[in-house]
Amino acid sequence: MRTLIPDSTLTRRRWLQAAASASVGAPAILSAQPGSGPQVALAVDPSREIAKVPANFTGLSYEAAQLANPDFFAPSNTGLAAFIRRLGAQGVLRLGGNSSEFTVWSAGGAPSTAESAPPDTGGRTHRTTPITPQAVRNLAAFVKACDWQLIYGLNLGHGTPERAAEEAQTVCEAAGGRLVALQIGNEPDLFHRNGLRPPEWTFDDYLGQWQEFARAIRARVPRAPLAAPDVASNTDWITSFAEKAKDQIAFLTGHYYAIGPPTNPAMNIERLLKPSASLERNLPVVMKASRASGKPFRMAEGNSCYRGGKAGVSDTFASALWCADYMLYVAQGGYCGVNLHGGGNGIYTPIAGDIRNGFSARPVYYGMLLAGQFAGTTMVSADLDTRGTNATAYAAQGPGGLRIAVFNKEERQPIRVDLKPSFSTRRIEIWRLTAPALDSKSGAALAGAEIGKDGAWTPAKVETAVEKHGRLTVDLPAASAILVWLR
Repeated sequence: MRTLIPDSTLTRRRWLQAAASASVGAPAILSAQPGSGPQVALAVDPSREIAKVPANFTGLSYEAAQLANPDFFAPSNTGLAAFIRRLGAQGVLRLGGNSSEFTVWSAGGAPSTAESAPPDTGGRTHRTTPITPQAVRNLAAFVKACDWQLIYGLNLGHGTPERAAEEAQTVCEAAGGRLVALQIGNEPDLFHRNGLRPPEWTFDDYLGQWQEFARAIRARVPRAPLAAPDVASNTDWITSFAEKAKDQIAFLTGHYYAIGPPTNPAMNIERLLKPSASLERNLPVVMKASRASGKPFRMAEGNSCYRGGKAGVSDTFASALWCADYMLYVAQGGYCGVNLHGGGNGIYTPIAGDIRNGFSARPVYYGMLLAGQFAGTTMVSADLDTRGTNATAYAAQGPGGLRIAVFNKEERQPIRVDLKPSFSTRRIEIWRLTAPALDSKSGAALAGAEIGKDGAWTPAKVETAVEKHGRLTVDLPAASAILVWLR
């Protein structure tokens, strides 16, 4: 297999064309018919492999402040666990965020009764969060009940190596093999802006302090898995860490927020759904560091709009299309996972609610659910000629056959997709991702079904199709997506 990662000079289309030229095979062709919208063509070739998607690719991220209430991440919170398990048989839960720099390890302290912690909105005022051994033990048991894994953030901003090491030891003992990594510090590339370090703070300053914490942790737990640098956006720090400390970590991490700040009127649905120049620019840099160091890269925290999200954008169906498209784009690019940030009733949270009032799925959750169908597969060549439309497509080979996702992010323009398989298919099924409109805050459905209040979901409307004269035609309305299964 040859895995292709885009060079920084390649456009998205040129990258896909490069992937398509990696090996020889007969492609399947998708194209548009006259009268059904702009002519759009997609060449899919299962023989041309691009990247492996780990089974635990899907992930969620929460603020460390949530651990103030030890009953939230606990096996007794079966409501939340049901929503998490629905996202994938495997996955990774990450605890961190800005509030992790204001936690205090309290070996004998009393827990808080705070119900839930929404995502941090970027303010300068933070409440100190006590974290107790009971909260950590409950968290480990919760992750086990979900059959997921754990990334756990430690306080670098206001912490000490000794206290971090004691906390890390408790986490390692409680979580065991389900702990994939400890992270030391959250977005350290912004410490000089948020008052956690002086203005002259540099990467070398950070690395020295990180190593001091790492030594203290490994003095207590010699094989403690670590991940870094968990930066907000500075890819230079990822490259530098990969060069200088690759032997000390299990994988590289960083964050990604598509737009922001929410106070900017230009941060709207149209902006969210446009191709991201920064993502196209930074992904090759990150993956170059990953390849050079031999360490995978995981997007450990991110979502649609930073500082907690933007109402009317982050909580709408547009976020579902953005999310699924983003997750598959970086899966194709080589990322080993994505953790979408949330919590409480935050604007962009995938799972909203609390123990007392129950939980529900926000639109972005549906995007995660669709993208999660690609976990454990191999992404293959999918070369889309958009003809000027805001459409994207991805394909993967996995257990049970080929799956193709096509996203129509146009607000009003439908397209028609024609599939001409060049390989044998016994059964063709189609799931649709839909909602009343791009700005709908409710009514999202995948395969004709909404997520139940108990996290239950079963496809209710699966379209079956057959080839006619060697072709399959599927109409894709504006602001929707399809997942085509070729069994």
